[in-house]
Amino acid sequence: MSKLIKKKWDIAFVKGGIDALFADGPFQVDIVKNPYTDRWFADPFILDVTDDKIIVLAEELHFANPKAYGRIARLVVDRASMCIEKFDIVLDTGTHLSFPNILRENGKVYIYPENCHEGKLNLYEYDVQRDVPTFVQSICDDAVWDASITDLMGHRQLLGSYQDDFHLDIYDWDEQANKFVRSHSDFSTQADNRLAGQPFAYQGDIYCPTQDCTTTYGGGVCLKKMVLDEGKLALRPGKTLFPPNRRKYEGMHTLNQYKGQVVVDLKSWRNPLVHTLYKAYRSVVKKK
Repeated sequence: MSKLIKKKWDIAFVKGGIDALFADGPFQVDIVKNPYTDRWFADPFILDVTDDKIIVLAEELHFANPKAYGRIARLVVDRASMCIEKFDIVLDTGTHLSFPNILRENGKVYIYPENCHEGKLNLYEYDVQRDVPTFVQSICDDAVWDASITDLMGHRQLLGSYQDDFHLDIYDWDEQANKFVRSHSDFSTQADNRLAGQPFAYQGDIYCPTQDCTTTYGGGVCLKKMVLDEGKLALRPGKTLFPPNRRKYEGMHTLNQYKGQVVVDLKSWRNPLVHTLYKAYRSVVKKK
């Protein structure tokens, strides 16, 4: 039964880009067709955009993998058909990898995927010609979930969640230690402070996408404003986004933008009918 009710994720691009997220009413998406029935892709970050392709780095999970751990995949999406033309595994450490965040600096591209099983956060230089990541160094000694590096608040910081899923930990860059060191935490009374993507600026404000897990993991994405509160970074409530098709999709938990494109992932189930029947059964059992 457990295999029949497992979740899966679909990747999608938001029609109208970032403006559509702040407009009134629901936004619309183009669902990326996944021809590989034995695996799903989630946690998408846009590596590049051309006239006919969108290149995405994402977490890949193969259903037949006996250890069921994530790997980092490079996806080539055809813009006309919105179909994954091919994928390649670009990073496999033998332990779970996800959230392959991208840092672009001094003409180079770096990635720093989540790898909490290693107990730290590692930085890799990504060779875009050969699609090969090379380990550079550990940049944080904490096992940080869903981390993002940002300079948008005036100095280099790392945002993520350490030990607790639902609050935000803020790290400052320590030149002497040559890594990020925890500064303070921003606690939330709701389960909605875990990062969902890279912070971005929009119409004079700075927004941090976070996960709305108040009812279920990956239920939606909050666009929270980043502010300084007595000199310390904090998040303020903002607009919460849910999938445009709530009958098919129960949530989403990643949102990123690059070169005018916005990518999200949408939560569904490998066997929707079986999952619906199982939920109904569980509801009846709880009432007894």
